[in-house]
Amino acid sequence: MTSAESALGTAPAPASLAGVLRRPGFLLLVIGQTVSQLGDKLHHMALIALVGAGARADTGGLELAKLSVVFTAPAVLVGPLAGALVDRWNKRRTMLVCDALRALLVAAIPWLYLSTGHLWAVYVAAFFVFVLGLFFNSAKMALIPDLVERSQLLPANAALTSIGRVATVVGIVGGGLIIAAPVWARWGWTPYHAGFYLDAASFALSVLTLAGIAALTTPVGGEPHRPQTRRHSVVRDVSATLLVIRQTPGLRAAFASLILLALFASTVYVAMTVSVQTVMGRGTAGVGVLGGALAGGMVVGSLAVGSVGHRWARETVIHVGIGAIGVLMIVAGVFFSFGIFLPVAFAGGALLAPVMVAQDTLLHEHAPASSRGVIFSTKDLLVAAMFAGTAFLIGGGIYVMSRLGVQEPYRVALWVVGAFLALTTLGRRRPQVVRVPTE
Repeated sequence: MTSAESALGTAPAPASLAGVLRRPGFLLLVIGQTVSQLGDKLHHMALIALVGAGARADTGGLELAKLSVVFTAPAVLVGPLAGALVDRWNKRRTMLVCDALRALLVAAIPWLYLSTGHLWAVYVAAFFVFVLGLFFNSAKMALIPDLVERSQLLPANAALTSIGRVATVVGIVGGGLIIAAPVWARWGWTPYHAGFYLDAASFALSVLTLAGIAALTTPVGGEPHRPQTRRHSVVRDVSATLLVIRQTPGLRAAFASLILLALFASTVYVAMTVSVQTVMGRGTAGVGVLGGALAGGMVVGSLAVGSVGHRWARETVIHVGIGAIGVLMIVAGVFFSFGIFLPVAFAGGALLAPVMVAQDTLLHEHAPASSRGVIFSTKDLLVAAMFAGTAFLIGGGIYVMSRLGVQEPYRVALWVVGAFLALTTLGRRRPQVVRVPTE
């Protein structure tokens, strides 16, 4: 019997979305994260609205660039060290404290801006919000195997992925409308006031659901943790975990595929986004529609893999999915029109979600219980670093091609990277990863 069974006192449930949602602790996590992630999207929209209100017309782009650094800096600066600390702490308590602090910080952002009159105060507060988010996410991913049975890890990851994408669609498409609603003016709130206060309320609701999880699911004997007699430093814990990643085929396969996925994401971000905005003349609205199509496809893909994905080998899902995404990028590069981009984005999302779910499930299945936090925070670091690095590489390559007189460099970038992904994954022998037996 797993820790989840002991905690909940239930018989093994089927490895399906319906089965995993019958776990009270996991259901509470899903409810809390649905509301919290909707709030996160409102938070992003509110930050953009505040930057727009506080920046001059000629500095708006620079301020948004600063904001993007605030988003990514926590993973790079804190990274695996946060995970190592999370592995030493109670996961439920860590998540509860992080969301309580995030609620206070987010609610204080409008006051900080009005008090100082400068955006730097907003950036400082936002930075700590994202640092807390890094701790929260590491604890959440490390906790999931304690809330569900081992056989339910894949549908559990699929459920969290699907709600994240639904939150993306609703938050991005509806977020602007929600925070711009005239009702907030009656309370003396600007749009960014409304966005930050609603986000704070979502964190407060998340705190309540986390308290429920703590009450319902505390395993007998407590969470897996390092023995108190150990005096290893956090740095040594990180080093030991990195060695485990290198020596464990399942972890190694998941991390290798993350590099390819970052290359795909950065190429889409640089090539497709700019193409839609400028070359195709669709502007930011067109980018929003394209993002909605991608997120919609991810909802479909995550529901599909959560329903029948347990029948497929994790590595096969990852390699076939990335290879098929590469083929779609070739199609987008060859035909290169907004009308083609939309179905390609939806189909790409439907393929991307199973890849992400399979990656997280591989990490859950092969990560030692005492090092899950480091594993997932290392994943965040790798994704952030690779995304930034490959985005610079793709952007620089497009610039060089344009300077050399290459016609339609964005189109060339899409099909070249797509061909690389397809050949790298579909043209190679599948790795044989030893399965960790079910507890």
